[in-house]
Amino acid sequence: MRGLMRGLGCACLTVGLLVGASGPVCPQEKTAADYIAVFAQGGEEGAEMEAQFAAIQGLVALGQDAVEPLLAALKHENKHVRGNAATALGRIGAVEAVEPLIAALADTDPGVRGAAAEALGRIGDERALQPLIAQLAKEDEMDQRGPAVALGAMKARAAVQPLIGLLSSDSWEVRWRAALALGQIGDQQATAALNLRRWDADPVVSACVAWAVGAIAGQPSFTRLAGNLRSAEAQVVWGTAWALGVIGTPEAVKVLADALTSPNETAQTASKTVLLWLGTPEARAALTKAPAEPEQ
Repeated sequence: MRGLMRGLGCACLTVGLLVGASGPVCPQEKTAADYIAVFAQGGEEGAEMEAQFAAIQGLVALGQDAVEPLLAALKHENKHVRGNAATALGRIGAVEAVEPLIAALADTDPGVRGAAAEALGRIGDERALQPLIAQLAKEDEMDQRGPAVALGAMKARAAVQPLIGLLSSDSWEVRWRAALALGQIGDQQATAALNLRRWDADPVVSACVAWAVGAIAGQPSFTRLAGNLRSAEAQVVWGTAWALGVIGTPEAVKVLADALTSPNETAQTASKTVLLWLGTPEARAALTKAPAEPEQ
Protein backbone atom coordinates (compact mmCIF):
# COMPACT_ATOMS: atom_id res chain seq x y z
CA MET A 1 0.00 0.00 0.00
CA ARG A 2 3.01 2.26 0.53
CA GLY A 3 3.73 2.85 -3.13
CA LEU A 4 1.63 5.93 -3.69
CA MET A 5 2.72 8.98 -5.72
CA ARG A 6 3.83 12.52 -4.85
CA GLY A 7 4.39 15.88 -6.48
CA LEU A 8 6.96 18.64 -6.23
CA GLY A 9 6.91 21.78 -8.34
CA CYS A 10 8.34 23.59 -11.35
CA ALA A 11 8.74 21.76 -14.64
CA CYS A 12 12.51 22.22 -14.71
CA LEU A 13 15.38 19.89 -15.48
CA THR A 14 17.14 20.87 -12.27
CA VAL A 15 15.76 21.63 -8.86
CA GLY A 16 17.45 25.02 -8.63
CA LEU A 17 16.08 28.15 -10.30
CA LEU A 18 18.08 30.88 -11.99
CA VAL A 19 16.98 34.41 -11.23
CA GLY A 20 16.78 36.68 -14.25
CA ALA A 21 15.78 40.26 -14.70
CA SER A 22 12.11 39.32 -14.77
CA GLY A 23 12.26 36.81 -11.90
CA PRO A 24 12.91 33.07 -11.48
CA VAL A 25 13.35 31.11 -14.70
CA CYS A 26 13.88 27.44 -15.44
CA PRO A 27 17.41 26.79 -16.72
CA GLN A 28 16.14 24.02 -18.98
CA GLU A 29 12.59 22.81 -19.28
CA LYS A 30 11.66 19.16 -19.37
CA THR A 31 9.28 17.69 -21.88
CA ALA A 32 6.54 15.19 -21.15
CA ALA A 33 8.77 12.47 -22.60
CA ASP A 34 11.52 13.38 -20.10
CA TYR A 35 9.16 12.98 -17.19
CA ILE A 36 7.65 9.76 -18.50
CA ALA A 37 11.17 8.33 -18.86
CA VAL A 38 11.58 8.76 -15.08
CA PHE A 39 8.59 6.48 -14.50
CA ALA A 40 10.37 3.52 -16.10
CA GLN A 41 12.86 3.51 -13.21
CA GLY A 42 10.14 2.59 -10.72
CA GLY A 43 10.74 3.06 -7.02
CA GLU A 44 8.46 2.97 -3.99
CA GLU A 45 10.74 4.52 -1.39
CA GLY A 46 13.56 6.98 -0.97
CA ALA A 47 14.96 9.07 -3.79
CA GLU A 48 13.43 6.85 -6.46
CA MET A 49 9.96 7.37 -5.06
CA GLU A 50 10.49 11.11 -4.82
CA ALA A 51 11.60 11.18 -8.46
CA GLN A 52 8.30 9.56 -9.45
CA PHE A 53 6.36 12.15 -7.48
CA ALA A 54 8.36 15.01 -8.99
CA ALA A 55 7.76 13.69 -12.51
CA ILE A 56 4.01 13.54 -11.90
CA GLN A 57 3.99 17.11 -10.64
CA GLY A 58 6.02 18.21 -13.65
CA LEU A 59 3.51 16.61 -15.99
CA VAL A 60 0.66 18.29 -14.14
CA ALA A 61 2.44 21.62 -14.65
CA LEU A 62 2.60 20.91 -18.39
CA GLY A 63 -1.16 20.36 -18.37
CA GLN A 64 -2.82 19.68 -21.70
CA ASP A 65 0.52 19.43 -23.47
CA ALA A 66 1.23 16.24 -21.49
CA VAL A 67 -2.06 14.47 -22.22
CA GLU A 68 -1.27 12.80 -25.54
CA PRO A 69 2.11 11.43 -24.40
CA LEU A 70 0.48 10.16 -21.22
CA LEU A 71 -2.31 8.44 -23.13
CA ALA A 72 0.36 6.62 -25.12
CA ALA A 73 2.18 5.76 -21.87
CA LEU A 74 -0.95 3.96 -20.60
CA LYS A 75 -0.02 1.21 -23.09
CA HIS A 76 3.66 1.02 -22.12
CA GLU A 77 5.12 -2.40 -21.30
CA ASN A 78 6.44 -1.12 -17.95
CA LYS A 79 3.82 -1.22 -15.19
CA HIS A 80 5.39 1.76 -13.40
CA VAL A 81 5.01 3.87 -16.52
CA ARG A 82 1.37 2.82 -16.92
CA GLY A 83 0.46 3.43 -13.30
CA ASN A 84 2.17 6.79 -13.02
CA ALA A 85 0.71 7.88 -16.34
CA ALA A 86 -2.75 7.10 -15.03
CA THR A 87 -2.07 9.11 -11.87
CA ALA A 88 -0.82 12.09 -13.85
CA LEU A 89 -3.82 12.04 -16.18
CA GLY A 90 -6.13 12.06 -13.17
CA ARG A 91 -4.35 15.01 -11.60
CA ILE A 92 -4.44 16.93 -14.86
CA GLY A 93 -8.17 16.19 -15.04
CA ALA A 94 -7.93 14.97 -18.62
CA VAL A 95 -11.48 14.19 -19.73
CA GLU A 96 -10.17 12.63 -22.95
CA ALA A 97 -8.48 9.99 -20.78
CA VAL A 98 -11.74 8.65 -19.32
CA GLU A 99 -12.30 5.80 -21.77
CA PRO A 100 -8.62 4.71 -21.80
CA LEU A 101 -8.60 4.77 -18.00
CA ILE A 102 -11.78 2.69 -17.87
CA ALA A 103 -10.01 0.19 -20.13
CA ALA A 104 -7.04 0.26 -17.72
CA LEU A 105 -9.31 -1.07 -14.96
CA ALA A 106 -8.64 -4.44 -16.63
CA ASP A 107 -4.84 -4.02 -16.66
CA THR A 108 -2.81 -7.10 -15.73
CA ASP A 109 -1.17 -5.25 -12.83
CA PRO A 110 -3.26 -4.47 -9.72
CA GLY A 111 -1.30 -1.30 -9.02
CA VAL A 112 -2.15 0.06 -12.45
CA ARG A 113 -5.81 -0.87 -11.99
CA GLY A 114 -5.88 1.02 -8.71
CA ALA A 115 -4.14 4.07 -10.16
CA ALA A 116 -6.60 4.12 -13.06
CA ALA A 117 -9.54 3.95 -10.67
CA GLU A 118 -8.27 6.80 -8.52
CA ALA A 119 -7.55 8.87 -11.63
CA LEU A 120 -11.13 8.38 -12.78
CA GLY A 121 -12.31 9.57 -9.39
CA ARG A 122 -10.28 12.76 -9.72
CA ILE A 123 -11.63 13.44 -13.20
CA GLY A 124 -15.19 12.80 -11.98
CA ASP A 125 -16.78 11.92 -15.31
CA GLU A 126 -20.09 10.02 -14.99
CA ARG A 127 -19.00 7.51 -17.65
CA ALA A 128 -16.74 5.98 -15.02
CA LEU A 129 -19.44 5.55 -12.37
CA GLN A 130 -20.80 2.12 -13.27
CA PRO A 131 -17.40 0.61 -14.19
CA LEU A 132 -16.06 1.72 -10.81
CA ILE A 133 -19.05 0.35 -8.92
CA ALA A 134 -18.64 -2.93 -10.79
CA GLN A 135 -15.05 -3.14 -9.56
CA LEU A 136 -16.28 -3.14 -5.95
CA ALA A 137 -17.83 -6.56 -6.57
CA LYS A 138 -14.49 -8.11 -7.56
CA GLU A 139 -13.04 -10.71 -5.18
CA ASP A 140 -9.53 -9.26 -5.08
CA GLU A 141 -9.25 -6.47 -2.49
CA MET A 142 -6.77 -4.71 -4.77
CA ASP A 143 -9.67 -4.19 -7.17
CA GLN A 144 -11.77 -2.64 -4.41
CA ARG A 145 -9.37 -0.14 -2.85
CA GLY A 146 -8.90 2.27 -5.76
CA PRO A 147 -12.57 2.31 -6.80
CA ALA A 148 -13.65 2.99 -3.20
CA VAL A 149 -11.35 6.02 -3.09
CA ALA A 150 -12.56 7.13 -6.52
CA LEU A 151 -16.25 6.85 -5.68
CA GLY A 152 -15.72 8.86 -2.51
CA ALA A 153 -13.99 11.58 -4.50
CA MET A 154 -16.91 11.58 -6.93
CA LYS A 155 -19.43 11.75 -4.06
CA ALA A 156 -21.27 8.98 -5.86
CA ARG A 157 -24.56 8.32 -4.06
CA ALA A 158 -25.20 5.36 -6.36
CA ALA A 159 -22.25 3.63 -4.66
CA VAL A 160 -23.50 3.97 -1.07
CA GLN A 161 -24.95 0.47 -0.73
CA PRO A 162 -21.96 -1.35 -2.30
CA LEU A 163 -19.63 0.67 -0.09
CA ILE A 164 -21.68 -0.18 3.01
CA GLY A 165 -21.19 -3.82 2.06
CA LEU A 166 -17.41 -3.31 2.05
CA LEU A 167 -17.49 -2.18 5.69
CA SER A 168 -17.65 -5.90 6.52
CA SER A 169 -14.66 -6.82 4.36
CA ASP A 170 -11.99 -9.07 5.86
CA SER A 171 -9.44 -6.47 4.76
CA TRP A 172 -8.80 -3.48 7.01
CA GLU A 173 -7.40 -1.71 3.93
CA VAL A 174 -10.77 -2.01 2.21
CA ARG A 175 -12.80 -1.13 5.32
CA TRP A 176 -11.07 2.19 5.98
CA ARG A 177 -11.35 3.24 2.36
CA ALA A 178 -15.04 2.35 2.29
CA ALA A 179 -15.63 4.31 5.50
CA LEU A 180 -13.91 7.41 4.16
CA ALA A 181 -15.79 7.18 0.87
CA LEU A 182 -19.10 7.06 2.70
CA GLY A 183 -18.09 10.09 4.75
CA GLN A 184 -17.14 11.99 1.62
CA ILE A 185 -20.40 11.09 -0.10
CA GLY A 186 -22.27 12.32 2.94
CA ASP A 187 -25.45 10.25 2.62
CA GLN A 188 -27.32 9.89 5.92
CA GLN A 189 -28.35 6.33 5.10
CA ALA A 190 -24.74 5.23 5.73
CA THR A 191 -24.66 6.49 9.32
CA ALA A 192 -26.21 3.41 10.96
CA ALA A 193 -23.86 1.03 9.16
CA LEU A 194 -20.86 3.18 10.04
CA ASN A 195 -21.86 3.33 13.70
CA LEU A 196 -21.75 -0.47 13.81
CA ARG A 197 -18.05 -0.23 12.92
CA ARG A 198 -17.14 2.53 15.39
CA TRP A 199 -15.14 0.08 17.49
CA ASP A 200 -13.64 -1.90 14.66
CA ALA A 201 -10.71 -4.02 15.83
CA ASP A 202 -8.39 -2.09 13.57
CA PRO A 203 -7.57 1.42 14.89
CA VAL A 204 -7.20 2.86 11.38
CA VAL A 205 -10.69 1.69 10.46
CA SER A 206 -12.29 2.90 13.69
CA ALA A 207 -10.66 6.32 13.33
CA CYS A 208 -11.85 6.60 9.73
CA VAL A 209 -15.34 5.57 10.76
CA ALA A 210 -15.37 8.28 13.45
CA TRP A 211 -14.28 10.85 10.86
CA ALA A 212 -16.93 9.63 8.39
CA VAL A 213 -19.80 9.77 10.88
CA GLY A 214 -18.77 13.30 11.79
CA ALA A 215 -18.40 14.29 8.14
CA ILE A 216 -21.94 13.12 7.35
CA ALA A 217 -23.19 15.21 10.28
CA GLY A 218 -21.21 18.20 9.02
CA GLN A 219 -18.63 18.04 11.81
CA PRO A 220 -15.67 15.87 10.73
CA SER A 221 -13.33 15.15 13.63
CA PHE A 222 -9.64 14.42 13.19
CA THR A 223 -8.99 13.63 16.86
CA ARG A 224 -8.67 9.87 16.53
CA LEU A 225 -6.76 10.08 13.26
CA ALA A 226 -4.26 12.45 14.85
CA GLY A 227 -3.99 10.11 17.85
CA ASN A 228 -3.16 7.20 15.57
CA LEU A 229 -0.11 9.05 14.27
CA ARG A 230 1.35 8.71 17.77
CA SER A 231 0.98 4.92 17.72
CA ALA A 232 3.99 2.66 18.23
CA GLU A 233 2.63 0.36 15.50
CA ALA A 234 4.01 1.26 12.08
CA GLN A 235 0.99 -0.19 10.27
CA VAL A 236 -1.35 2.08 12.22
CA VAL A 237 0.76 5.15 11.51
CA TRP A 238 1.16 4.48 7.79
CA GLY A 239 -2.47 3.48 7.29
CA THR A 240 -3.64 6.61 9.07
CA ALA A 241 -1.29 8.86 7.11
CA TRP A 242 -2.63 7.50 3.82
CA ALA A 243 -6.19 7.91 5.07
CA LEU A 244 -5.49 11.57 5.79
CA GLY A 245 -4.06 11.88 2.29
CA VAL A 246 -7.23 10.42 0.81
CA ILE A 247 -9.32 12.92 2.78
CA GLY A 248 -6.96 15.56 1.45
CA THR A 249 -8.67 18.62 2.95
CA PRO A 250 -6.67 21.51 4.44
CA GLU A 251 -7.61 20.18 7.88
CA ALA A 252 -6.21 16.75 7.01
CA VAL A 253 -3.05 18.36 5.68
CA LYS A 254 -2.63 20.24 8.96
CA VAL A 255 -2.72 16.96 10.91
CA LEU A 256 -0.01 15.56 8.65
CA ALA A 257 1.99 18.78 8.89
CA ASP A 258 1.88 18.68 12.69
CA ALA A 259 3.27 15.13 12.60
CA LEU A 260 6.36 16.31 10.72
CA THR A 261 7.77 17.47 14.07
CA SER A 262 6.53 14.46 16.01
CA PRO A 263 9.00 12.51 18.17
CA ASN A 264 7.61 9.45 16.41
CA GLU A 265 10.02 8.94 13.49
CA THR A 266 7.58 6.69 11.65
CA ALA A 267 4.96 9.44 11.81
CA GLN A 268 7.48 11.94 10.44
CA THR A 269 8.37 9.70 7.51
CA ALA A 270 4.81 8.66 6.72
CA SER A 271 3.49 12.22 6.90
CA LYS A 272 6.25 13.56 4.67
CA THR A 273 5.63 10.81 2.12
CA VAL A 274 1.90 11.43 2.00
CA LEU A 275 2.31 15.19 1.76
CA LEU A 276 4.73 14.73 -1.13
CA TRP A 277 2.28 12.40 -2.82
CA LEU A 278 -0.64 14.75 -2.21
CA GLY A 279 1.17 17.65 -3.86
CA THR A 280 -1.52 20.26 -3.17
CA PRO A 281 -0.51 23.87 -2.46
CA GLU A 282 -1.26 23.30 1.23
CA ALA A 283 0.83 20.13 1.29
CA ARG A 284 3.78 21.78 -0.44
CA ALA A 285 3.57 24.73 1.93
CA ALA A 286 3.64 22.38 4.92
CA LEU A 287 6.77 20.71 3.59
CA THR A 288 8.60 23.98 3.06
CA LYS A 289 7.92 24.95 6.68
CA ALA A 290 9.10 21.59 8.04
CA PRO A 291 12.51 21.54 9.79
CA ALA A 292 15.35 20.35 7.58
CA GLU A 293 16.54 16.79 8.03
CA PRO A 294 19.92 16.52 9.75
CA GLU A 295 22.88 15.65 7.53
CA GLN A 296 24.19 12.13 7.84
